[in-house]
Amino acid sequence: MEQSLATLAEGIYHQKTKEYFEEVLSSYENRNYRSAIVMLYTVVICDLVFKLNDLRDVHNDEKAKKILEDLEVEKEEDPVSPAWENELIEKSFREAKLLENDVYTHITTLKKYRNLSGHPVLNSLEILYRPNKEMTRSLIINVLEGLLNKHPLLTKNVFIPFMVEMERVKDDFSTEERLQTYLESKFLVYFNKELVEYIFKHLWKLVFKKNDVRENNNRDINYRVLLILYKKYQEFLSEYIKKESAHFSDFLDGNTGILNKLVDFLAKYPNVYGELQEHTKEILKNRIKSSDKLAIKSIFLFDTTKEHFTHLDSKIHGYGHYYNQPYIQSYLLQSNDISFLLSKAGEEDIDIFCDLMISHYYHSGSYGAADITFDRCIRPFHTNFNKEQMEQLLDNVNDNPQCYEGRYGSRNKILLETAKSLLGDDVEDKYSNIFG
Repeated sequence: MEQSLATLAEGIYHQKTKEYFEEVLSSYENRNYRSAIVMLYTVVICDLVFKLNDLRDVHNDEKAKKILEDLEVEKEEDPVSPAWENELIEKSFREAKLLENDVYTHITTLKKYRNLSGHPVLNSLEILYRPNKEMTRSLIINVLEGLLNKHPLLTKNVFIPFMVEMERVKDDFSTEERLQTYLESKFLVYFNKELVEYIFKHLWKLVFKKNDVRENNNRDINYRVLLILYKKYQEFLSEYIKKESAHFSDFLDGNTGILNKLVDFLAKYPNVYGELQEHTKEILKNRIKSSDKLAIKSIFLFDTTKEHFTHLDSKIHGYGHYYNQPYIQSYLLQSNDISFLLSKAGEEDIDIFCDLMISHYYHSGSYGAADITFDRCIRPFHTNFNKEQMEQLLDNVNDNPQCYEGRYGSRNKILLETAKSLLGDDVEDKYSNIFG
């Protein structure tokens, strides 16, 4: 069912514009269509000024500031000339980017009908133009939907000022929660679906496809914003990525920082990997294959968490070549790696996670690695180990001097109480290298 003009008018952004528009509505409802058109044009001029003021005062828009200053000078030079109105429309369209092409066309059309309605034509049978109801209604709806009902940020090309603002505040928010609160309050509350898609698409390009100085300097903040947008609008952005697969499949190969961020994004949102084009998937597989660090987050390459964890176990662990080094690690899990793996395991796959932590510790290839992996992989989780896991841990640690010898080999005694509760009191005798 078609909305009434009064209902549409409720969405007018600026309060003063809404007050002025009441006269348009009143004229229309009383079938004074000529008056409605003349007043509608006046309302458009006022609303453009209000929006430029908002952009200047609230959003620090330099173009809006310059336009208002120029118009003020023009009015002072010739106070009675209406030329500044023409300049206002043109500058709002071409410089401030307040008007889309179709809205600009609607306003220039309105201006023509306003001139016809407001100025007598002496050589015509009808000295005053008589607009009809349908045409008047159409002009009103076009102006409401294209200009009056929109926040100033939604009526202009907001991407550049948005990115300038991100550059300005890139060091101001230490947590994602604080950055998201800021974004929602200042920008996202005014964004519609189309603008979110536009911003996301161009942010993706800056983060994953550009390598100029400015893009490098702002890559971290731009990536943080990209993650916030996808998390908040995942429902329709996932469909947008699928529809624009060619754009989102392209990334600047050869840049380690970009590759790390792309893998990080796909690790957080594995569904996106499935929407990429096949050649991009093959490139990613090859890059990940040659990097243990990237492999940690490559969960999107596998159908299940278990498959990913099993692959990691075989990839970063092996067997040594010396009598006192029966195991080796090709990569030492970092704290953030472990946090990531734990988050992906969740409660459902916690046993699989613990299996990997156990394997990572007993594959220690040096005293130093054993110290680190015990603190990261065993100390925080050993009370969650089941009987089979504890037995596997002790059997292998008891055979690896890198784990039971060294300056801090006695650290393993922290396991004794849990080991006894699971395996019995004879664990001290059975695993004498560890508990002796």
